[in-house]
Amino acid sequence: MKILVVMKNWLGDLLFQMPALDLIKQKYPSAEIFCVAPERCREILEANPAVSGFIAFDEKSTHRFWFHRIGFVFHLRKLGPWQEGYLFHRSRSRAAFLWLAGVKKRIGFGRGRKFFLTESVKEPAEKLHQLDYFMELMKGAGYQVPVSPKYRFYFREGDEVQALKILRQEGLAEGARYVCFHLGANWEPKRWPVSHFAKLAVKIFGKWGVPIVVTGSAGDRAIFENFRAEIGRLTGNGGLDPAVVDLVGKTALRISAWIYKNAMCLVTGDSGPMHMASGAGARVVALFGPTDPHLTGPRGIGKDKVLQYVPSGYSIPFFGKELPEEGWLSKITPEAVFEAVEQLGAFPPQPRQNL
Repeated sequence: MKILVVMKNWLGDLLFQMPALDLIKQKYPSAEIFCVAPERCREILEANPAVSGFIAFDEKSTHRFWFHRIGFVFHLRKLGPWQEGYLFHRSRSRAAFLWLAGVKKRIGFGRGRKFFLTESVKEPAEKLHQLDYFMELMKGAGYQVPVSPKYRFYFREGDEVQALKILRQEGLAEGARYVCFHLGANWEPKRWPVSHFAKLAVKIFGKWGVPIVVTGSAGDRAIFENFRAEIGRLTGNGGLDPAVVDLVGKTALRISAWIYKNAMCLVTGDSGPMHMASGAGARVVALFGPTDPHLTGPRGIGKDKVLQYVPSGYSIPFFGKELPEEGWLSKITPEAVFEAVEQLGAFPPQPRQNL
């Protein structure tokens, strides 16, 4: 039996859909489940034991033009026959792919896509966390869903070895304690100020003496350099200079997730790494501004603490362009974040001088 699942595109959405994939595999343990998603999702999906195959589709690059999409449909038909298909994406054109690919049983939310589905599920009227949103689809398709579902980030054999090698190259021995910072986010209002990150780094190092491991994409390089310069400014008068490990743009997704899992804690804004860490079982302090943690907050197997600030006169989720003059997350102080990290039990009971 072959099953085709059309996934949503972003990293957080990808992890929100993992429990649904697990449910399908539990119902059909011998089935081959193939997932359709952009190439950037391959690394995560191929590590999931429920997934038999990955099919790349990206409407903004490789499948931008109609003739490429026709070729994609023929590719799907060639890989079939497909007994069942699930539409996790809201796209009408992706619903059409299931139909044109000859999928016999096509399941998804029906709003605007009902014509292409054999089983359309009524979309929830109320706002739900995205994980619960996908569980509603599975419930409507006849599945017994968990009472409190959580998503999991999966690894492959060899990820630990590679992660440990990278940490050793940066001067961290196996078993070393460290705290992770992820400075970036895909939207500026979701980023905690670099100056706040720097103050938190100095505070953590001053009390606990553990290095700060900073992750990010290659595009976060300028933010990291600002962070390092701000630390230099704070410690230039004889203060304790935190040990900073630069992994920005140097690690693949699964390697980053392993590093988060084995850190004392990850501090990050609302970002894909926040969900990766939560799914891997890490401690996470998640800093929220214009997005709503009740809709997109961490719901993985890890332990998390969410801090949020909403400026007066604003509401969340915020989709506008008129941003507050003082910035969005600047009112969340380094002291508040340090306290949240301690509340997660990230640090050992003895401070720096006794380590």
